[in-house]
Amino acid sequence: MSTSRLDRLASAAADELLDTTATETNTLARRADLDRLRRNRRGARLTAVATVMVAVLTVLFVQGNFSTDSDPQPMEPVPGLDIGDVPVWYDDAGLHRGNVVEPTPIELRQHAVDAGKVDGVDGALALVRTGAVYLDPATGDVWFHPWGGDPHIVGHNSEEGPGADPNGDTAAWFEGYELVVYDTAVGREISRTWQTLTVSDCNFLCGEHFQGNRFLQVSTERVVWAGGPSGDKTYNYDVSTQRTSVVSPESAFVLGVSSGAEELYADLEVGRLRPSGDYVLGVEPTKEHLAVVVDARTGQWWRVPESGDPSIAWSYGDIALVNTKDGLRACDAARRTCETLPAERPLLMPTN
Repeated sequence: MSTSRLDRLASAAADELLDTTATETNTLARRADLDRLRRNRRGARLTAVATVMVAVLTVLFVQGNFSTDSDPQPMEPVPGLDIGDVPVWYDDAGLHRGNVVEPTPIELRQHAVDAGKVDGVDGALALVRTGAVYLDPATGDVWFHPWGGDPHIVGHNSEEGPGADPNGDTAAWFEGYELVVYDTAVGREISRTWQTLTVSDCNFLCGEHFQGNRFLQVSTERVVWAGGPSGDKTYNYDVSTQRTSVVSPESAFVLGVSSGAEELYADLEVGRLRPSGDYVLGVEPTKEHLAVVVDARTGQWWRVPESGDPSIAWSYGDIALVNTKDGLRACDAARRTCETLPAERPLLMPTN
């Protein structure tokens, strides 16, 4: 075979090899392009999913923030917090629990003088075992303030504010003519019922010696309140049956239910039963109007010294609050001792 023939064959083989290599290269390039396209599409889908998830989470977050201002939510107390027998009151320094002072998100007293409103309008402060429940007098909102936790709105449009059980988790208030019974431990309503008369504020003799409203007793079993313009009718709401009955007025100011022991307290001008039922804190209708503690088990009386014309309230345990022109005192009903508290005026005591 001639040299030229060999050259032509070699040249043809080279061209064929180049064509094959180019084809394979193009194929690989196309595969690489397809792989990049698939990766890009997958990335785009993941980005889209992530964007949607972020949007959904953002909406839920915003809705959650809005709901904290309007909807009742469970509020967990601080674990292991021991309250003990301590006095509780509110003044311009904050909400006092013994030596601890916690700020409140709203003022429990209105200081501004507005058209048609009186300066120094009080809210209402009540106690449950894990915190305080109080009224914003400016808006009618009801707040739950767990000790050591974050306060939260649990009710709306309440004129007179809450009552509560300092030995338990139950609070109650009226929203219009609807009686709301609320469990502060789990953050939900137990019941909501229509009533013929709402709780009255403390006017006349009641207003001289109590602050807030005339809830007389709140527990898991019942809610007792004085209704009508002057609080002359007392109602007992059974939580389990959701039925309301009228209570005899003879026992209304002390027990809220007929007890057969009214003679023990016949000489009291006004009075309030300790939630445990073993003491009554009241005011004598004598010239001095002294605060007195009556042992409901023995009938023995203890007159609190230098306590003329007082405002009175129960706090936690055996602690009775006695507020006179000379200052606020915490009196131990069992030990019959008192101590002066560093309270600023004006102040607000519990409705208990």
